[in-house]
Parts: sequence; structure tokens; C-alpha cells
Amino acid sequence: MPVGRLQALAAVGACLICTIGMAPAFAQQAIPRTSDGHPDFQGVWSTVGLTAMERMPGAAALVVNDADAARIALGAYNGIRAPTRMPDPNGLFANVGTLLRVNGEWRTSMITDPPDGKLPFTADGLRYFSEEMARQDAVDSAGYEVRPVFERCLAGTGAPPLWLVPAENIRQIVQTPDSLVLYTEEGGDLRVFGIGAAHRPSVLTSYVGDSVARWEGDVLVVETLGARNRAFPFFNNRYVVRDQSRIVERFSFVSPDEILYRFTVEDPAVYTRPWTAEFSLNRAKVRAYEFGCHEGNYSLPGILGAARIKDARKN
Repeated sequence: MPVGRLQALAAVGACLICTIGMAPAFAQQAIPRTSDGHPDFQGVWSTVGLTAMERMPGAAALVVNDADAARIALGAYNGIRAPTRMPDPNGLFANVGTLLRVNGEWRTSMITDPPDGKLPFTADGLRYFSEEMARQDAVDSAGYEVRPVFERCLAGTGAPPLWLVPAENIRQIVQTPDSLVLYTEEGGDLRVFGIGAAHRPSVLTSYVGDSVARWEGDVLVVETLGARNRAFPFFNNRYVVRDQSRIVERFSFVSPDEILYRFTVEDPAVYTRPWTAEFSLNRAKVRAYEFGCHEGNYSLPGILGAARIKDARKN
């Protein structure tokens, strides 16, 4: 066979091998889409892991190997069960023992920017944060108004930005050309993002704020204004958002079964710079159920009732 033909056949063979080798990569990009061509985020999604908002003790980097991930996760797992802590069913019975995984990587903080994984508080922001944490950690039971909003069934883990407890964190998404509806089981929060909508008047307030959405290519960008003041005392989600904060959330596919959820918080009075965090929503073969928070909230009257008994004994 002539040399030229042999070279041509070799080139064709190399091209076929290259194409075959690239097939899985192309397949990974075949994300579900709606009839109008946008990414289709509909389904039930779950996030499971012990990774904290800020860089965890013993972690030198955002991404760690399997051995370091296991070591850091064990420390967090034991910390939840430490006898000095007030127990919570989410931490005691969900039995979560790994860090969060994003696009195949073990993460040691949800925060990705600043690079050190720490919240960039201003002096006033750190003071407010510390005072609020001390107040909530003191388990003040003088009245229901001082109890955390989650305890009072006013806002749960679906409030922006989305936050996590060491459980499955089930969320369901329903999508139309004009809106995306996000339901979070842990707390029963329901948020409706009008795609291309304008913000409502500021006099209309909500604990979950006012959210509007827009498409930037294949990324759904959600901007929230006016979310009520909240300092988060739960597990590893310790940060502050206020009515004046601007929260920008971004939803995009990593693969057909993994959504990257990324958010940025801007508030110059509390933070020296905007900060960004992220985690993954993984497709789950389960159902999302009604939380029924108010109907089953026996904890709040129990806490307040016990505090009144304690007050009576003091007197």
C-alpha cells in the first residue's frame, strides 16, 4: 500500500480514537433543557455534608484529598455529638459523616471567595455578629420574640441564601418559562422567582425577601433584596444577612444530575467586600414532603414553658 494512503488511514484512525475518547466529555454536557432551550432544573435535589460556611479546622486549602476529607469530617461529626453542645435531631440522627462534594471535589468551606475561606467582617459587622451569636447561644427564653426565626417557623433553610443542616436538605424545583419555584423541605420555605420580573415595592417585606431572576446564558441568576435581618446560629452556617443586604444566587448545571448553587452576599456595613460561597444540589430519587412547621412546633411552647417554671423557682 502506498505510504501516502497509509498516512491517511493512520490520520483517520487517530481522529476516530480522539472522537471516541472525547465522547464521555460531550455526553456530560447534555444537560436537560426545556422546550424553549433553557436548562431544565426541575426535580428533587439533595445536599448532604458537614462542610462549614468558613474554612474548617485542620484544613489548609479549599479542596482536599480523600484522607484529609475523612479526618476533617470526623472532627466535625464528633463535634456535633460533643456532650457540651445542645443536641439537635438533625445532627444526632441524620448520621451524616462526610464533607460536601462539589464537582467531584471534597470542600472544606462553602466560601470560595475570599480565598482564605473566612467571612470578611467589618468591625461593626463582627460586633453585631458576635453579639447576636452570644444572645442566641445563651438560649434566652424571655419571650418568643427573641427565639430564632427557624424555631418560630418564620423562615427555614430555604431563606436566601440557601443554607444547610447535617441532613439530606431536600429541595424541589418546578419551572415554567416565566417562573422558577423552589420548595425547601427543611422549614417548608416556598420561593417563587419571576424570570424577567421587576422587584416589588420595598414596603412589601418578607423573611425570604423579594427575589427576581434572569438568564445569563445557561445560568439562572436570582437577585434578592429586603430579606429580613438574620444572624444564623445553626451548626456551621454562621453568617449575617440584613434587610439592606443584596444576595445574588446562581444556578447552573455541572452535569445532568448536579446543580452548582453559588451565591454572593453584598453589604458594605457588615462586610469589607462581597463574599461568595457554593455547594451542589444532587438529583435525588425521593419525594419532597410538607414540613408542617407550625402544626408540629411543640418545641417553642415547651422552651418557653420550661423557662417560666425556672423563673418561678428563682422567686
